[in-house]
Amino acid sequence: MDSDVARQLNDDIWHPFRQAYARLDAPAFLALHVPELIRAGGPAKQVIGFAEYSAQVGEWFAELAGRGSSVAMSFRFVERIASGDLASERGIFQMVATRTDGDQRTFYGRFHTYARRIDGRWRICVDYDTDERSVTLEEDFRAAAEVDDVGAFDA
Repeated sequence: MDSDVARQLNDDIWHPFRQAYARLDAPAFLALHVPELIRAGGPAKQVIGFAEYSAQVGEWFAELAGRGSSVAMSFRFVERIASGDLASERGIFQMVATRTDGDQRTFYGRFHTYARRIDGRWRICVDYDTDERSVTLEEDFRAAAEVDDVGAFDA
C-alpha cells in the first residue's frame, strides 16, 4: 500500500475511530461507516446492517458514559492493501476498558475491514472482528505494524 494512501486511511478512519471511542461519541464513530455497512462477528457473532449497528453502538456508548467508564482503542496491522478507491485492512485491536473505580481490563481481537473512498473520503463498508481468546493475541498485537507505520506495507 502506498504510504500516502495509508496516511489518508489513518486520517479518515483510524485516528477518528480512536478519538470517537475515547469521547464515546457515537455519531462521530458511525460517520466513519457507509449507510450500506455490513458488520459481522463481534461478541454476538452476528451479521447486521447499519441501522442495527447504529442502535447497538449508541446504546453501548450511552451505557458506558452513564457509568463514567471509558474505552481506549489501539490498532496494529498485519495487512494493508489498497487499489484505487478500495482498501482491505486486517489487524489486531487492543481495547482498554476503565471503570470509574479505576479497574482496567484489556481485550484483544482480530479485525478485517473493507473501505471505499467516497467523495475523497475513506469510509468503512464491511467490518468484521472477533473477540477470540488466544494466549498469543497480545504477542501478535505487539508484533504487528503500528497504525502510523505507513511504510510497513509499501508495495
